[in-house]
Amino acid sequence: MYIQKQTEFDGNQIHGYVDIGAGEIENVVATQALVIMVVAINQSWKLPIAYFLINSMNGKERASLIQESLSDHTQKIHVLLDPCHMLKLLRNVFATVQVIVREDGQLIRWQYIEELHKLQEREGLRLGNKLKMAHIQWQHQKMKVHLAAQIFSSSVAAALECCEQQLRCPQFSGCAATVDFLRTVDAAFDVLNAAIHLEKDTKHPSHQKLNPLVTLKETESLLRGLKIIGKDNRVVHVHSTQKRTPIFGFIACFKSVIGIYKDLVEHPAALRRYLLTYKLSQDHLELFFSAIRARGGHNNTPNVRQFRGAYKRLLVRHQVKKGTGNCLLRDNTAILDSTPATVNIARRLDVVPVEALVLDDDSISDLPDVNNLSEYKEAAISYITGFIVKKLKQKITCMPCSQALTSDESVHPLLALKDRERCFQRILKANEGKAPRGRGTTAAIVAQVVTDCSEKNLFPQLHNHMFDMCAESNHVHVLVKMASAWYCKIRLNHIARQETDRIKEGKTVRKKLTKLIHFYGD
Repeated sequence: MYIQKQTEFDGNQIHGYVDIGAGEIENVVATQALVIMVVAINQSWKLPIAYFLINSMNGKERASLIQESLSDHTQKIHVLLDPCHMLKLLRNVFATVQVIVREDGQLIRWQYIEELHKLQEREGLRLGNKLKMAHIQWQHQKMKVHLAAQIFSSSVAAALECCEQQLRCPQFSGCAATVDFLRTVDAAFDVLNAAIHLEKDTKHPSHQKLNPLVTLKETESLLRGLKIIGKDNRVVHVHSTQKRTPIFGFIACFKSVIGIYKDLVEHPAALRRYLLTYKLSQDHLELFFSAIRARGGHNNTPNVRQFRGAYKRLLVRHQVKKGTGNCLLRDNTAILDSTPATVNIARRLDVVPVEALVLDDDSISDLPDVNNLSEYKEAAISYITGFIVKKLKQKITCMPCSQALTSDESVHPLLALKDRERCFQRILKANEGKAPRGRGTTAAIVAQVVTDCSEKNLFPQLHNHMFDMCAESNHVHVLVKMASAWYCKIRLNHIARQETDRIKEGKTVRKKLTKLIHFYGD
């Protein structure tokens, strides 16, 4: 961890110089703190056991300190480079060279990632992924792991596949090799980052019945065969160039994880039934460093004395009990408050159905064609519908209503969410493409959707059930309101983030300079 270059006198001694615990303090100002931490593989605890104040240190000196920390030198030592850092480096190589050649000659292109972002920005909806401007202009946030992980994801791969095979977009023709590359790296990273023993697919831990280590061997074979166009237009393997670090780093992780798995899980006298590879991650140290920086308040680059104080205090845990009230919640009775003027808001935001408007001939051309949503928007809305059903089933306790949310039919009743999307198209038109301002937008849209659906039989299986309670507690109307509110929340958040990206134009100087300040120790 980089620390501030500063000397300080505490009344007894001067702090700030290099100290590796040998009893002698060198006359060199310390710039880093090297921390050694023990993390339990079979339990939930971690413990920093030593720290050294250093200025610079070569590999031989670091190895000597680690050997001093080990009590049993007869055991095997497995070396892993941090998988998160390797993923960022692989993203850097992919985005920098633009085109990577597989062993079989197929091309992996960064251009497909950029085209997917352009398509999603143009349509205003995402195909079930988190791709945005920050992922394309990653140079401003090189240290953000999630920006790399969200590119090498099955969701981006599925979106590319959908654009090529279902939507037939010409700009995505031939992206099969890129899709396979993204999915393979994503599966391998999931194996290296398994944190919960009940996870599904490749995210589940490595154990004897479901052994995902085959994925690591397949990914190693893929990475070894990757080539790029080097100098003189020659095609060379990535592992033979200066960009080889992520290739060697991932292969070292694969071999080490397989070795640890064989020692702890496959061994005849196995100590474990499964291996949680997240226990081998550097995240435990990163979180510890984050806690140390947080101890300094606004000063997130501590000097030597501040680092020592924070280190000692973090070794002592303080537990605070949760507070409790004088009584328990027995029903959903809420305080009656003033209702928003949804009618006026609906008129201002233009959420009234198009067919209910009396239009002049001159104004028809100014309205967007909201009745004919593109095939892309239809696919995106279907994905959002599935997410909303998942969220509603987590909140609804009424069994008939919960069962009504799922259907064997290809067209689900909640696909009437397209009506909500038409509302948003009109809102964006009324606001000249910008996010709506002011309060009550969600309430206005929800009220209009309830009005539109009042005469529609969205849930025929709930026809008798809806008369089991009073009018204001009608479960069908409650379902429509909850689904509409969830859809509004998702879309308005997305519109607000899009507006932010347009304002900043992908330039995030603060995040970039913050990491540089940590690096230089200012």
